[in-house]
Amino acid sequence: MKIPIEDISPAGLEIQFDESKNILGEALSGVSLPPDVVIDPKIRGHVTITKNMEEILISVVVEVNLTMKCSRCLCQFESSIPINLDLTARRKVGQDGEYETDSELDFNEVLIHDEEIDIGELIVQEISLDIPMKPLCKDDCLGLCPQCGGAIEPDGCSCPSGNSVDPRWNKLVTLKSRLNN
Repeated sequence: MKIPIEDISPAGLEIQFDESKNILGEALSGVSLPPDVVIDPKIRGHVTITKNMEEILISVVVEVNLTMKCSRCLCQFESSIPINLDLTARRKVGQDGEYETDSELDFNEVLIHDEEIDIGELIVQEISLDIPMKPLCKDDCLGLCPQCGGAIEPDGCSCPSGNSVDPRWNKLVTLKSRLNN
């Protein structure tokens, strides 16, 4: 979602999102995401943009829905990530007429190359930083059963409930039972 700078009034601009429009679609097309992550381009929240002589202040408070694959049990799950950004946008040309570079910016500043601000791109960049490296469907996910390879549910997997021991450990199991008797 690109916003022309000239459309920002002196009083500012506030935009509400209610999950009815595809806000992130264009910005998502140019981003490489992990293969097991799908971002819903429809978001909810609001963006406030104010402009003064030198800078444009951007405040973003949105919530984004994602579909990811659990790194333990490999099941797909949905999650939402809250995004809270307070950025300062600066023009490409500095006060001395020289072109600025991205390396001269602080962590909360963005450089405007055109006469518009791409809010979708700013949000997608923040989402890509917030995607967990090892997503979990829940904090206490038990993962996969080492015997059958199925997901371990809270009730257990579908394996026979016997204490199956790797046959290579049979001699130690026998020794343990003799020592316990």
